[in-house]
Amino acid sequence: MSPFLRDENGHVAMTDGEKDWLVIVTKEALKAISIPPLADQQRLISHLPSFIEIALFKLEHGRAGEEDTIWIQTDDIQDWRQARTQG
Repeated sequence: MSPFLRDENGHVAMTDGEKDWLVIVTKEALKAISIPPLADQQRLISHLPSFIEIALFKLEHGRAGEEDTIWIQTDDIQDWRQARTQG
């Protein structure tokens, strides 16, 4: 399934090798990933590798949502960036 926008949020299907997940990227997170702040299909697709990496980061830290979903919010982007600069 290709990434898509629905209700202002991005939706991305992914797997961690064991389980299938639906990654939901909030409108605010789409805007926060880079400048200028945009929340559109192009932004979702162009930053897809980063959103997948953030989702895997959340899984590694036990921060997945219910019903096989992983929500990515602005704070998750900040946490991921901070971890990358420290590691």
